[in-house]
Amino acid sequence: MSYTKPLTFIKFIIRYFSYLLGVIVAVHIGNGQNSSYDEIWDKVVLYENEENSWISKFWLTGRLQGEYHSFENEISPALDHDDYDWRRFRFGFKATFWRDITLHSEADLGLENEGRPLYNDLTDTYISWSSDNGIKFKVGKQSAPFTLDGSTSSKKLHTLERSKIAGNIWFGQEYFPGLSLSGSNKEIDYFAGLYSSDNKPEFDGAFKYGQFGILSLGRDYADKFNLEKSYFRLDFMFQDDDGNAEVEDFNDWNGAYSFVTKWENNAWYFWTDLSFADRKDGDVWGIQLMPFYDITDKTQVIFCYTHLESSGDDQLRASRWEDRLDRGAYRGDDLTEYFFGLNHFFHGHKLKWQNGLQYTELEQSGTKEYEGWGFTTAFRISW
Repeated sequence: MSYTKPLTFIKFIIRYFSYLLGVIVAVHIGNGQNSSYDEIWDKVVLYENEENSWISKFWLTGRLQGEYHSFENEISPALDHDDYDWRRFRFGFKATFWRDITLHSEADLGLENEGRPLYNDLTDTYISWSSDNGIKFKVGKQSAPFTLDGSTSSKKLHTLERSKIAGNIWFGQEYFPGLSLSGSNKEIDYFAGLYSSDNKPEFDGAFKYGQFGILSLGRDYADKFNLEKSYFRLDFMFQDDDGNAEVEDFNDWNGAYSFVTKWENNAWYFWTDLSFADRKDGDVWGIQLMPFYDITDKTQVIFCYTHLESSGDDQLRASRWEDRLDRGAYRGDDLTEYFFGLNHFFHGHKLKWQNGLQYTELEQSGTKEYEGWGFTTAFRISW
């Protein structure tokens, strides 16, 4: 590691922690007294009145994620990269109308867009309705939940990034125009969604370039295993596109399947993902094993092993920061990653400090394309 990297890391700590402290201090001053975390986060609720039958609640939503990262390819020592930046900044609102209808709209913003506009695109922008028997209907731009990490919000990830399975078998983007319904019946959780395959920032490309569907079924068998949680879920994704080359990734898919489990007891957790993708240029399968342990009620250690193989050439790709070493040139048919992490939760997932060290190998026909270590430390804030 060059002498500039520790300096960059120190700059990250000073810069982002100062922003964090500034937000908390500002809220304290505005409150006029010392406040708990709950009281601070309650400030995002701008209006709440259950007796108002027209609009009962209006509150702000969003997330701010800053991080420092350092990655290098040991095969090409000259290729290394370290920097600190805003990973995600999203801001929006939620409003509840007539007690069971919710309007949610949130935008992805760029704090360091180097001269580009602040606004990037819409993320969650939908209307949802919940029935008396617990069925939830949602229409608009929304997340497409599939695989273990692909169905987990970036606000609640235990690792720094979504896994290599999510990066290769899930989608290159998270939010799509579509409609979905979810609920639970006789202890079986279900989800069904139909989405547009477009990758436009708003709704102008909705259902012009084909569509895909997701069906999920899950159940908790904790009583049979005498654990706090023993959750099993099956995900199915089916793709139908019109061959439009503008739609990134989707023209390569026929369908994909995922089997997710979540085992939890006391302070121990063990989450798994076994996924398979039927692609036009070759099949892909992957496995993710993620045990983690709560050292205290605020501090957590985590390990994650991920392995993927493909029957076709150049089907698998490295993650965001590894790709940046060589402008996305790393592709292969055999990918393995070992991740070691340490998380500290100041206020649950709403305010946390995450650290991760990972070792990754990517091969193509037995020849290593990438082999190296990566380190990331990040502050995650959401409201």
